[in-house]
Amino acid sequence: MSIAGAKGYFIVTSYAVQLLLPRIFGEAKEFGLYSATMSGVAILTNVLIVATIQSVSKFTSEDESKAEVALRQGLRIQALVGGVLALALFVFAPALAHVLLDEQLTPLLRVASVVVFAYALYAAAVGSLNGRHLFAKQARLDLTFSTLRTAGILGGAALGLGAIGAVTGFATAAATIVTISLLWIGLGKAGAPGEKIKRSRWLGFMAPIWTYQVCLNGILLIDLQVLKRTATEIALVGAGSAQAAVDLANQYVAYYRAAQTFAFVPYQLIISMTFIVFPMISRATSVGDRDAAKSTIQHAMRLSLLLLLLVAAPTSGAAEGVMRIAYPGEYLVGAQALAILIFGVAAFALFAVAATAISGAGRPSVAAAIAGVSLVTVVAANRALLMRAGLGERTLEAAATGTSIGMCIAFVLSAWVLYRQFGVFIPSMTWVRTALGAGVGFAVARAVPHDSSVFAIVALASGFAATLGVLVVTRELGAEDWRALRRIVRRD
Repeated sequence: MSIAGAKGYFIVTSYAVQLLLPRIFGEAKEFGLYSATMSGVAILTNVLIVATIQSVSKFTSEDESKAEVALRQGLRIQALVGGVLALALFVFAPALAHVLLDEQLTPLLRVASVVVFAYALYAAAVGSLNGRHLFAKQARLDLTFSTLRTAGILGGAALGLGAIGAVTGFATAAATIVTISLLWIGLGKAGAPGEKIKRSRWLGFMAPIWTYQVCLNGILLIDLQVLKRTATEIALVGAGSAQAAVDLANQYVAYYRAAQTFAFVPYQLIISMTFIVFPMISRATSVGDRDAAKSTIQHAMRLSLLLLLLVAAPTSGAAEGVMRIAYPGEYLVGAQALAILIFGVAAFALFAVAATAISGAGRPSVAAAIAGVSLVTVVAANRALLMRAGLGERTLEAAATGTSIGMCIAFVLSAWVLYRQFGVFIPSMTWVRTALGAGVGFAVARAVPHDSSVFAIVALASGFAATLGVLVVTRELGAEDWRALRRIVRRD
């Protein structure tokens, strides 16, 4: 619950950034430039955060007496990995900018390399807290970072420097939080030779998680890069100048990123579940408690599905109104993309929980393979559908559809693996009742007028209430769910 609360605060502050930046920048193309930069960098930073937290958490939870030793080893490994990645990003920034057909990205990527190195060390500190089940302390650290990040990005943008100011503010916040975390948690201890985890075991466990996380975050974020590259190519055919083509592509990126802001909410709500599921599954499988692992998986997946559809159905039904709440009128072109993408992200969030359980059970390579198949599908489907749609009313819908196809494939494959390994998944009748609830919630939200911000909120609330009502009436959601949640919290 502590981590969930911190994640809720992160969502609120992320909204502050994504909703205020377009107004501070003034021009959509500037917001698109910032989004293209940070979505690419986020693939690296998210990999560093999740893969490192899981690795340090696993070795810490297996034997908490070696927590300080695991922390020191994690920091050393991450200093090397993060340093290499940050240096590579700085050096190859011009080449990356050339691939995306926008030379303006070079200085932005070089500043963002600071974020990559800082995240590498920060993740090791957080992983140590997670492995020791110090969730409240982990949450406080995350709350602090969310605050610093928001202030840095918005403050940098407010200086009138455009995207470079916002990225510099982000880098400053990242450097500050890693300093705070190391002063607060410490650097661990070297330990005797017998206390250290063998480097081959550490890297052997971490490598497939890295592969999986690269693919996972690529699935979530690579479509923005494909959209930018493809839109620029198409625009170059008819634009009067190369800069005009780049600016037009950045506008499409801005509109699509605005749709992503709301479409990612289901994933952001559920990701905290993975921080709880991973150490619990890891511990249960390490001691041979198969029943505990099965119970954790089924509760986590079922509760995740209920929460996801409670959010996704009304948001999709009132997509245009949702966009109207937060963005200027020109951004409403992303509404149809939001209506499609949010269900794709819901499937992706379920995949993330399932894949975390698969990794926690000691099969991270399987999760990585599934994510790899999905990533290839996302890129191929986006490229094909965007080239077919061209630049116009269907451009953003094409991107959302291509991404959703890949995300659904990832969920189906992970569901199959979990069922074969543990013999459990979400009960069939749960699917029937939640589908009915989602359908009713979508229809109600769509039917309620949402041509103003006030009515959009009413439409969302009505759709949410309708979905919740169906789940309660059909007895899919009841008192047992709260008891299950309390058991999970006590087990932590």
